[in-house]
Amino acid sequence: MTSHALPKQVVEVCTTWLDLVDGLAPGLVTGLHVRGGVGFGEFVPGVSDIDMVAVLAHRRSYAEVDALAESHALLGERGLAAPLDGVHVTASDLARDPDDCPDVPCVLHGWFEAEGRYDVSPVGWHELAFHSVPVRGDLPAVWTDHDRLLAFTRNALATEWAAHASSLAKFPDEAATDAATWHVLGAARLLHLVQTGRQTSKSAAGRWALATLDEQWHPVLHDALRLRDGLPGTSPYADPADRGADVAAFVAHVVASA
Repeated sequence: MTSHALPKQVVEVCTTWLDLVDGLAPGLVTGLHVRGGVGFGEFVPGVSDIDMVAVLAHRRSYAEVDALAESHALLGERGLAAPLDGVHVTASDLARDPDDCPDVPCVLHGWFEAEGRYDVSPVGWHELAFHSVPVRGDLPAVWTDHDRLLAFTRNALATEWAAHASSLAKFPDEAATDAATWHVLGAARLLHLVQTGRQTSKSAAGRWALATLDEQWHPVLHDALRLRDGLPGTSPYADPADRGADVAAFVAHVVASA
């Protein structure tokens, strides 16, 4: 677990949600911990989501699941700075292998799912254990296994990220958009984990890749960091199609390297 001051926007979103859920289901949420870019101290206003894990006092009832759903719906209506994404689990869920965790209430970009598995994985558990900041309560014991973390990441690259690489090559218009930043820095983040054994943020992974990988990848990495971090300057790509080709090639390179 890390320790640093939370950005004002993060505090506002988290405390607003806690007030809402406490009013709808008093005593249900005993802990709230933020991770992701916030946990790594790399929150980018206007770009970053707020990744969280809410710890529940007990296995939730149907009425309490409805209360969780309503609390997130109400939060979305407030129009605050960033969406609150994550899972709602018990301490006993966190204490065991995530493969043994049952489906749990999840929320992603305002979409609430009563039984889901968003980030119920070795990556999510490991990041929570070592790179999270408490908003409410002490973090309970969290299961981690470094070998499983690496194996899970390699498998993700060989399956879903290989599919991303194939899709980007087939649909170059998608690869050419600003949204391709997610693909470039997301892939760099996984490669960083496989090669160094350590988790990091998307932006930090992009900076690591610039210092580590061949210069042919520097333009697409610079462009991704420019877009994500709001850095000054213009794109090195005069033609969006050239960016799209480099995005697709970079993701394919990361998949092959790992």
